[in-house]
Amino acid sequence: MNITQSYILYYFTVLLTTLIVYFSGSFKYKKEKKIIFWSAVILPILISGLRYGVGTDYFNYEKIYYQLTTQGSFLNALANTRYEPGWIILNQIIGFIFGDAQYFFIFIALITWILTFKAVYDNRNNLSMSIAILIIMTTLFNASFNTMRQILASSFLMLSVKPALEHKKLKFIILVLLAASIHYAALMFLIVYWLVNSKVQGSSYIKNILAFMGAVIVILFSPMLLSLITKVDLFSHYSHYDLNLKKIGPGIIVERIPVILIILANIKRLKISNGFYKIIPLYFVGLILLNFGYLADYMSRVGEYFEMLQVFILAAIVKVQSNRYKKLFYGFIIIMYYISWFTYNFIIKNNSETIPYNFFF
Repeated sequence: MNITQSYILYYFTVLLTTLIVYFSGSFKYKKEKKIIFWSAVILPILISGLRYGVGTDYFNYEKIYYQLTTQGSFLNALANTRYEPGWIILNQIIGFIFGDAQYFFIFIALITWILTFKAVYDNRNNLSMSIAILIIMTTLFNASFNTMRQILASSFLMLSVKPALEHKKLKFIILVLLAASIHYAALMFLIVYWLVNSKVQGSSYIKNILAFMGAVIVILFSPMLLSLITKVDLFSHYSHYDLNLKKIGPGIIVERIPVILIILANIKRLKISNGFYKIIPLYFVGLILLNFGYLADYMSRVGEYFEMLQVFILAAIVKVQSNRYKKLFYGFIIIMYYISWFTYNFIIKNNSETIPYNFFF
């Protein structure tokens, strides 16, 4: 495809997927709604899975696939590579069944987007599904062509939000551990259960303050902490990062001002009728941790696990509006913001290098 055709393809994918989810709510019967909703996942899976050479790390992932599928046993691959056990298992299973790297991209796309859409569907009573899918498609879809491990891990973490809010500790822990088996940094998400579940009245405020302070301390003392962490063999490959606190600036906050204002304006309304208000502090913790991106390339991914909670928070804000015009107002602002975000980051700047798009056949 040429560049213009690639633009059209991505906008078509984002908008059609969102529209299918939106119109799924118009059907009378639950079975029909469910079928139409799940039909929306087909296009993202096809575009993500049938690509060739699209994404900054496409050929790196292809190389890793062949590396992990020729290492012999799982234990041998685990001992002689730096990759997580879950990631090794996925590569080896796909390699054993199909023996072709293209099937690897297809099946990772299949797992990632089915789990992500399930996370939205499971919370359908508490959020606007079409807004949630729009945010996912404009922030995570193109990014997944490059950060495949992280986005797959994110899909498990998104599934873990509901059990965390419903006090289902074992299910939450299992999902976070599955995410960590794909991307070790996902272990940080374990703090979510502790933060959103408080037995003592008023303790949640103390916990949130501690979380903010912890995030700030991690950033300020990151050079020393990184030095300590990389002494552990499991994380020794991060030792090449050269952290420089002088690079930190206000850009991350400025870019997200519309989202921040919408959230702040609706905290009270969410608190009255929607449990997602409990994860709002975690979104702001994520913004602090995103400053890792100023310190070294790729380290902002630590904060991205918490920033993705915007999917639930903003979709819940639209859902709880009792006034039709307010619902339309917030929906319009969110749509315009994320389409603009998508256009700037993935169309104009070509982040993740997803343009031009090419099918593998």
